[in-house]
Amino acid sequence: MTQNLNLKEIEKKVWTSTFEDGITDIGIGLVLLVSTICQMFNDERFYLYLLFIVPALFIIIAKKYITVPRMGLVKFSRERNKKRYTLFLVMTISIVFLLMLTTKGLLQQLPMTSLIVGAIVFIIPCSIAYFLNWDRMYIYAVLFTLSFALNEITIANTGVIASGAYAWLISGMMITVVGVVYLVRFLHRYPLPEKEVYDVSDN
Repeated sequence: MTQNLNLKEIEKKVWTSTFEDGITDIGIGLVLLVSTICQMFNDERFYLYLLFIVPALFIIIAKKYITVPRMGLVKFSRERNKKRYTLFLVMTISIVFLLMLTTKGLLQQLPMTSLIVGAIVFIIPCSIAYFLNWDRMYIYAVLFTLSFALNEITIANTGVIASGAYAWLISGMMITVVGVVYLVRFLHRYPLPEKEVYDVSDN
């Protein structure tokens, strides 16, 4: 029994260490920076939304060429994977729900719309933090919510959608800087393993 508990604790520590490289933080920061660009040019430049591919590609490539060579690949238990699938389900349902309200034009008709959306903006990152054991995401949840509130207040005061984009810019820059700090610390803590050279020449 004690051995099983120790194994679970070790697995939890290993899982938490997957966020130690700061790469996901940088990816989230890039998402917010892309959101800033899209909101600033919120006319008919739909091609700008393709920029959301950049953060995803960054995370995939950086994990492959920076993290894996230093820490290797780890297979987690079914319970750990179940948490990931639950997280995916929660996020998917939330996104689909918002899309349905938007396409039906119901979101704008709901009372206290900003409060409802703000609550969702807070709940989704908190769900990520809980299911992935990623404590920093709780701080990001507060940051996202404050940015959303500032965005809504700015737009309401100016009447210009693009004016609220700077709220996301501030959050994006802060999270990106945090990610870079973690990445630099990770690179110093886990240098690339030296390749062993074997002399197979005949003496």
